[in-house]
Amino acid sequence: MGRALRKTMLKEVNLDGIFVAPFALDLAVALLIFLPLRTVFDRAAIHRWVWHRPLFDIAIFVILVSLIGLVTG
Repeated sequence: MGRALRKTMLKEVNLDGIFVAPFALDLAVALLIFLPLRTVFDRAAIHRWVWHRPLFDIAIFVILVSLIGLVTG
């Protein structure tokens, strides 16, 4: 353990003078991935095997946000 972990501070993203937290951008990207994925699930009739559809949707969304957060760092 000779090396210390370097943690970088997250910086806000400037969108034409409006500062947005990086997490908000992660949420937006996850939403853009989630909406087409949900239509794919609808066409595949995944809801037949799911007990509580809104809970399933939230779980998939949280998984996507987590994956995007891990990838973007």
